[in-house]
Amino acid sequence: MTDLELPLTQSPAFERTCERLGLVVTRVSEGASTCLVQTRRLQVLGAFHLLSRGPVGGDARSMAALIRRVRSEFKGVLVVNSGLQVPRQGGLKIASGAEIATISLDQPELMRARLNQKWRNQLKKSEASGLTVTDQPLDPLRHKWFLQAEAAQQKARGYASHPAAFLLAFATANKGQARLYTAALNGQPVAGMLVLKHGRMATYQAGVILPEGRQTCAHNLLLWQIMCDLQAKRVTRLDLGRADLSPGLRRFKCGTGADVDTLGGSFLFHHWIQAGGAKVQADSMGENELANI
Repeated sequence: MTDLELPLTQSPAFERTCERLGLVVTRVSEGASTCLVQTRRLQVLGAFHLLSRGPVGGDARSMAALIRRVRSEFKGVLVVNSGLQVPRQGGLKIASGAEIATISLDQPELMRARLNQKWRNQLKKSEASGLTVTDQPLDPLRHKWFLQAEAAQQKARGYASHPAAFLLAFATANKGQARLYTAALNGQPVAGMLVLKHGRMATYQAGVILPEGRQTCAHNLLLWQIMCDLQAKRVTRLDLGRADLSPGLRRFKCGTGADVDTLGGSFLFHHWIQAGGAKVQADSMGENELANI
């Protein structure tokens, strides 16, 4: 598995983090395909299982066989948030696939040549601004300012991401793989970016920026430094997360030369509807999303 480019939620690093937090995760493999299934027990629904951005590895046949096996073995509600190139295996579609931006990490001169002209100009501005960049393993005391600022940002903007407890557990379970890049001006932090390294891939997890950081395009400098450092450490792809949340965020991410791919969508299953069973009609829904379950 170390040779695969695995998204965060399918990686051994994520698995170790969940186990450290006492969360139930199960690794299931079929041929060359593998997936990590998260399990919770909810008061109303009972057992709830999530397969996020998987399966990974193998061909379409082995991935399809793996999904059938997961549907058979995990009783209760199962949600499959399909990754790229995962074959459709029925189920009730509950969400369209998100658009994900990822950067192929090459030699710095090649990556710089792929930058959008405006993005490159902003990088030049930040490089000449007097900003200093530090790269440190995430620490609960030293980086309390960042964790608090990111939590406040989530609340203010109305979005949800991994909480500080998960990020710190990741840092503990995966020594040195949670890295906080900080841009400082006159010794004071003006921006920060947290990246989680997991095998051949890494994930941009969170970022905060102050007005002084915006004026100096600090996030351009931070992300550029992250790209170069990861490439030097033999990481081959950086996951920037969703590119479809706002036009400004999309422009920033796509300005790096990132590829944007659409995931397969989210599908709901329940063990009452057996894999390989009869075709279920759902005309009242407007389309037969439950066909061929």
